[in-house]
Amino acid sequence: MKNNAIYIQSGGPTSVINATAYGVISACKKNKDKINRLYSAKYGIKGLINKELIDIFTLDEKQIDLLPQTPSMAFGSCRYQITPEDIDDTDYKKILDTLEEYKIRYIFINGGNGTARACKEMKDFLDKQHYECNIILIPKTVDNDILCIDHSPGFPSAARHVAISISELAHDIRTYDTGLITTVEVMGRNTGFLAAASIMASKGGNGPDLIYIPEVVFDNSKFINDVKKVYEKKGKCLVVIAEGVKTPDGKYLFEDIHGRKSDTPELNMGGISPYIYNVLTEHFTCKIRCIDLGLMQRCAAHTISKIDVEEAITLGQLAVCEALKGEHGKMLSICRISDRPYKTEIKLVPIEMVAQKDATLPLYYLNEEKNYITSDYLDYIEPLVGELPVFAKFDFLG
Repeated sequence: MKNNAIYIQSGGPTSVINATAYGVISACKKNKDKINRLYSAKYGIKGLINKELIDIFTLDEKQIDLLPQTPSMAFGSCRYQITPEDIDDTDYKKILDTLEEYKIRYIFINGGNGTARACKEMKDFLDKQHYECNIILIPKTVDNDILCIDHSPGFPSAARHVAISISELAHDIRTYDTGLITTVEVMGRNTGFLAAASIMASKGGNGPDLIYIPEVVFDNSKFINDVKKVYEKKGKCLVVIAEGVKTPDGKYLFEDIHGRKSDTPELNMGGISPYIYNVLTEHFTCKIRCIDLGLMQRCAAHTISKIDVEEAITLGQLAVCEALKGEHGKMLSICRISDRPYKTEIKLVPIEMVAQKDATLPLYYLNEEKNYITSDYLDYIEPLVGELPVFAKFDFLG
C-alpha cells in the first residue's frame, strides 16, 4: 500500500535549503510506486499543527526546477516552540490528527539544532502513540552548530559570503590614507565557525586583523588593547566579531543596547554593532565604522557554494531513500574522509545523539591571544567555500 509523505522546513533560512527540498521532491517523484502524495507544511511546524498543507505534486514543474538556485525557504518556516508533552500535549495531538487524516507515514524535517530537539520530542510522542512512521532529520544551519556532523548544508554558502564580503571590505578600507577602524558583525549564536571563515580572505592578503568568537569571553579592555596594537602599527584595523560573544558576566553584548531585555535573549540575536561602536569611540578619535552583515549571510544566492548545493540536494534525496528502507529517528550526517582531496561519506546518526547539545568551534583553531584563527582552519573551510574571487593588489597602498 502506498503512503503519503511530508516535508517540513524549520528554523532560519539558508541559501541552499530549497536545494534540499528539490532533492526530497525529486526522490519522492521517482518513488511514486511507494509514495502517493508529497505534502509540505506551510510555515513549518505550524502548518502541520493547523492542517495547512501544500500538495507539492500539484505545483508547477518549472518552479520546482528553480528551487536549487532559490534562496531562503520556499515553503515558509516559523520560530514556534511546541509546549512539552508533559505540560500540554494539545499541539502533539493536533499533529497526530493531521498525520492520520492525510495518511502521512514518511516525515522529512529540514532544520538545525533546535529542530533536532523538537524532532526528537515529536518522535517520542508518536512512538508512544504507536503511530507507525519514518522520521528523518535533514540538517541545515548557517552557523554550523549541529552535533555529529562535519558541517551542515547552509554553512558553506554563508561562510563563502562572509569571506568574500571581508575581502571586499579590506579593499574598501585601504582607499583613503586616513585612520579607520572597521568592525564586521557576523552570525554565530554559540559558535565561531562563520567568524573563523573570514580567514579565507587572508589568502589573498585581504583578511581581518582580529577575529572574536563566542567560545571565548569578550573582554572590553583586551579588545581595546588588541585594536590599539593593530591601529598603531597599520593606521587601520579590520575586526570580525560573532554576534554571540558574551561579556565576563555571561551577557550577550546586545542585551545592554536600547533596553533590549528578554528572558530568552538567544532568540533575539544580532545587533551588537552599536555596542562595539560605543566602546571604540570612548578610546579612539579616528573614523569608526561598525557593519552588520545581516540577513544576506543566510540568503545570498549570488555567493552560494557549489559543494553546498550539491550536498544539500544529495541529503534530500538520501532522506527519502532511507525512509523507504525503514529508517526512523535518524539524521543524515556528512562525515569527512579527507580534506585534500575533499571526500565525504553520508552516515545515519540517531536523533537522540544530535539533540544532546550544540556543536562549537574547536579551540585548537585559535591563536595564543585568542583573537585570531590559525591557518590550520583553512584545511577545514577551504574545500567548503571554494575559490574566492581574485582582485588586483598593489603594494603602494599597503
